[in-house]
Amino acid sequence: MDYVIAVQTPAYALSSGCFATESAFGEHLKELRRSIGDDFRLVLLAPHLDEREYKRQKTHFVTFESERDAIAFVPAYPAAASFYSFWLCHALPLLLLLNRVMARTAIVHSGLSTDVRRPMLLFVNIVGRLHRRPVIFIVDIDFRRHASQQLQTGEISVWKYLLNRLITNVFKESQLRLAIQSSQLVLLKSQSMVDKFGKGLPHVKNFFDAVHTDNDILSDVQTEARASWLRREDTVLKLCYFGRLVPSKGVDRMIDAIKLARDQGSRAVLTVIGDGPLREVLARRAGDCNLQDQVRFVPQVPYGRQLFELLQEQHVTLAAPVIEDTPRAAFDSMARGLPLIAFDISYFRDLAELSNAIALAKWPSPAALAERIIELDGNRERLAVLALRGIEFARLNTQQIWLNRRAEWTRGFAESNYRWTAG
Repeated sequence: MDYVIAVQTPAYALSSGCFATESAFGEHLKELRRSIGDDFRLVLLAPHLDEREYKRQKTHFVTFESERDAIAFVPAYPAAASFYSFWLCHALPLLLLLNRVMARTAIVHSGLSTDVRRPMLLFVNIVGRLHRRPVIFIVDIDFRRHASQQLQTGEISVWKYLLNRLITNVFKESQLRLAIQSSQLVLLKSQSMVDKFGKGLPHVKNFFDAVHTDNDILSDVQTEARASWLRREDTVLKLCYFGRLVPSKGVDRMIDAIKLARDQGSRAVLTVIGDGPLREVLARRAGDCNLQDQVRFVPQVPYGRQLFELLQEQHVTLAAPVIEDTPRAAFDSMARGLPLIAFDISYFRDLAELSNAIALAKWPSPAALAERIIELDGNRERLAVLALRGIEFARLNTQQIWLNRRAEWTRGFAESNYRWTAG
């Protein structure tokens, strides 16, 4: 029988037995494959990238061979399909495909369909329930305040705000409430969502979807050297961001914060690691702020050694999402001894309370970010303390720990019908 993981992140079929997906997600697939054991075949169900888009992104992808890695890829529909194309050409074939897939599926690992126009995951959840398959339902981001946050930052109009509140949010919340009633396990990356929607139900749980492993965390020797370096007061404070360069990440606010901090005497600099549609826009913004020498742009690198080598040169990671987000970069940063300066969205408030490794700044103010930058620039001992706390928190929250925890929860509903092993 199959363990089907359905995601909205697209993959690319290289051949009938070989596919590629984004590197960080690929690492997650490997660990998931390990955690479910040998009694299941892991099947990835996802949209399919076209060749042109794959070639553009392929340096950031990892490749899997079905026989070697025991992971198969089933293309759901073309990732580039428009709204009309999806419903006219791909919706019915997708339903027929899901009907065939569910016939040999033991467990469905799915989640919230955030794409209202092409609701693949909603199809997965419905067909899975019609086949009476147990469903693990995951919500990555607390979506409830997205519309109000976008209105406040001027990203959307009042009309679009009302549309999102009355249609998009209702669509998402309805899926979540249905999942709580009918799914065997509901995982939410927000304790406040667990409290509001779970109401004490044992199958509704908070979950950290970390990617880092034990091998990614600094050793004791590396930790000691890192702390000593962070305490040095004669070094320029080096801040970084790594991830996609898209509007929701607030990199423009980071650049503004660097400008404000330097205007108040800080020598802080920023390294932006990643690619995306805003790369040129952000570079121009840095130039307009006369920060072309203080804000450095580095192309995206694969997750792992190359990324960690870049992070080794940095003191702090900045996180300035303008809408609710759950960036895995937070855990990666702590694992490598980088504390965070982050906007006080609900995700970072939770992490700050649990880890004591995050300096919070009032959302969505660049001036508040600058204030935190200046504070840490002038207090390197606190910088080192935050880093040490972050490393310890990362050690207690590796991907293996959370996948094993999820396997234990899954065993609770699966063992009565299926033979299960944690690997």
